[in-house]
Amino acid sequence: MWNIPDAPAKFGSVAKAILSDWQLSGVLTAGSAFQPGAIQANNAAQANPANTANGRYDINYTYQNNGTNTNLTGSPDYAAKIVYLADPGSGCSSDQYKQFSTTAVAGPTYGSVGMESGRFLLGGCPDHTVDMAVARNIRLGGNRDLQFRLDVFNVFNAVIYNDRNSTVIYRSPTDQTVVNSQFLPDGSLDPNRLTPRNAGFGAATSAQPLRNMQLQIRFRF
Repeated sequence: MWNIPDAPAKFGSVAKAILSDWQLSGVLTAGSAFQPGAIQANNAAQANPANTANGRYDINYTYQNNGTNTNLTGSPDYAAKIVYLADPGSGCSSDQYKQFSTTAVAGPTYGSVGMESGRFLLGGCPDHTVDMAVARNIRLGGNRDLQFRLDVFNVFNAVIYNDRNSTVIYRSPTDQTVVNSQFLPDGSLDPNRLTPRNAGFGAATSAQPLRNMQLQIRFRF
């Protein structure tokens, strides 16, 4: 917070009244692997909030056919895990439609022992937003003053993706065609998946609010 120095008397009474009593403040919010409240789905497509730890998350899978725990591991109580074929990236990208490499994973197959991969291998996007406020105080005598204050949240309009579709849907363990792909077979974006609510596998589903402003008038006495 910075109380801007008052204008010197040599500027004249009018200029001094206009240029004095201004205040500038700002807050930087910074953090790594931002993934607040993200809910991942397990291989049975059931909500599993415990699958998020300190902004880290997993890539999960589900099968349309013949892909239950019993099919894969032989027990309904033990699930198989996604198979990493290559480096999927950090888990965050500036590309809204490709937060990680979707081709770097495959679904587990029959005879799994549930140890195909570790947990929380990917991280969400780091937060780096700046909020600022400028205020003008008008003294009214005694303990009274009038304040005009403009708050600007996310002043630099930073785009911080804070959730993404991290569950891939395959047809079956023997037919690993991705049903919810963000892209068409020719590599172009699927026109039916251009909005976050319809996002395909690997695409961002939400982001922090962009720049917005708030004007306040306060009378203090």
